[in-house]
Amino acid sequence: MRLVDKTPGARWEWLAGGGFIAAALALGLRGIGRSLWLDEAWVANSIATPSLGGMFYYPAWLQSSPPMFLLTSRLAVQALGASSGAFRAVPLLMALAATGGMFAAARRILSWPFAVLASTLLVFFTAEIEYSHSAKQYSGEVAATVFILLAAIRYLQKPEPRRSYWLAAAIALALPFSYAAVFLLPGVFVAMGKGRRLKMALLPALVLLVLYVFFIRPNFGEGLRAYWASESDSGLSWGTAAALVAAVAVTAASLARVKGKPGWREWTQIVCVLPCILLVVTGALGWYPQTYRTRLFVFPCFVLAVLAGLEDFARALFGRRAAEAGALLAAGVVAAMGVRAQIHNDPNRPKEDVDGAVTYLQRIVAPDDLLLIHPSVGESFRLYAGLHHWMAPPAIYGETGWPCCPRGRLVKARSSTRRSVIADENRMVPAAYSGRVWLLYTIRPTHWDWAGLDESNVWRDNLVDRGCVLPKPDLRFENLAITFAVCGEKL
Repeated sequence: MRLVDKTPGARWEWLAGGGFIAAALALGLRGIGRSLWLDEAWVANSIATPSLGGMFYYPAWLQSSPPMFLLTSRLAVQALGASSGAFRAVPLLMALAATGGMFAAARRILSWPFAVLASTLLVFFTAEIEYSHSAKQYSGEVAATVFILLAAIRYLQKPEPRRSYWLAAAIALALPFSYAAVFLLPGVFVAMGKGRRLKMALLPALVLLVLYVFFIRPNFGEGLRAYWASESDSGLSWGTAAALVAAVAVTAASLARVKGKPGWREWTQIVCVLPCILLVVTGALGWYPQTYRTRLFVFPCFVLAVLAGLEDFARALFGRRAAEAGALLAAGVVAAMGVRAQIHNDPNRPKEDVDGAVTYLQRIVAPDDLLLIHPSVGESFRLYAGLHHWMAPPAIYGETGWPCCPRGRLVKARSSTRRSVIADENRMVPAAYSGRVWLLYTIRPTHWDWAGLDESNVWRDNLVDRGCVLPKPDLRFENLAITFAVCGEKL
C-alpha cells in the first residue's frame, strides 16, 4: 500500500479546492437563466404544485426525480421566487458540492497533481457542465456518488465504528438524492469487514425500502422503460464498453502489483471500479437505461479508478516527479480544451425557447382566438404561462404525439398516425369555426422520431384542406414553431 504525498500543504489544498469550485460556479452560471425545455418543464411544474403529494406523485407525468432533489428544489424556489434560474439553483449547488467532494476524495488516494487532474476532468466534463444548469437530478447523482466514495475512503483508511456510522449516514442521505447510488453499495459492502456488513446494511436497506414503496413503485410504468430503450444513445455503445475495459484492465493490473493482502487504497480501487462493471452489465441486460445523462453518476468512480492505476504505472515507469508533472500538464490541457469548448458554445441558447414563445403569444393572441398546444410543449407552455401570469390563455391541448411519460397513458414509440392526428385537431377546431387559430409545437427532430410522424405537418395540411389560410411557420424561437391561420368567414 502506498501512502499519498502531502507536499502542497493545507493552504494550497484549500486554494485548489476553492479554485475548482469557482470554476464550476462560473461554468454553471452561464446559461442558468435560459428557457427550460420539456424535460425540465414537467419537473419544474411538479416542484411548483401546491402540495407535497402532488409533487412526489405528479398527476400529469410519472415522477422519476428522487424525492430529496424535488424537496430541496421546492425550498429553493420558495426562497428565490419562481424563475428559470431558481428551478436550476439546486442542480448548480449539487455540482459545486460534487466538485469540492471530488477533490477531497481524490486527494485521499492520489497525489496532489493527480487529484488536480481528477477534479479537472469532472469540472470540465461536458455532461457535468450541462446538468449543473439543468432542472434535472443528474448533478445531484454525481454529488451523491462523490460523498459515498469520500465516506467509504475515510472508513477504509481507518475502519473504526464512528466512521462506519458516518458511511451509513452518507449512503442513507445519498439514496433519496440518487436512486443510482445503489450501484455503489455492493462495492462498499464487499470492502467492509464481515462483522460490520450486516449492521452497515440496515439503515440503507430501510431507506431503500421506504423509497421503493412510497416513491419508486408508484411512479413506475412500462412507458418509461420503452422510452429509455428507444433513445438514440441508449444501450451498450462501443465507447462505453471500451471505457469499461480500460478501467477494469488498469485496475486489475494495478492490483496485481500488490504483494500480500490488499490495503485500503486497493479496496478503494475496487469500490470505484465495481459500479462501472455493474452499470454496463445492467445496461446490457436492459435493466438500467444507458444514456449519457444516466451514466453521469458513475463518472467519478471511473476517473478515480483509472487515475489510481495510471499513477502507479507512471511512477514506476517515469519516476514520481515526471509522473506528477505529466498529470499537471494533462490537467492544463483538459482545462484549456474545456474553456475553448465553452467559448465556442452558447450556453444561453435554450433547447426550446418556450419562454420567448409564450411571451410573444401572450402579446398577440386574442381571447376569442384558438390556441392549439401540442403535447410536445404542453408542460413547457403551462410553466411559462404561469410564470408570466397569463391566467386564462385560450389554450386547447392536443392528445396525440405525447412525449414520455404521461401518467395513465401507455405511450409507445412511433405510434402516431395521420388519422388520429386529424381527428384530434378537428376536435380542437370545430368544423364551423370562423376566426384565428394559433399552433404551437416543437420542431425537435428527436421528438418526431419518437412519435413516428411529424404531426405539425399534419396539423397545417389539415387546416389548409379545410380552407384556412396559413403563412409559413414562424421559426424565430429555438426548436419551436408557431403557425397562424385564418379560417371561415373571417378570411
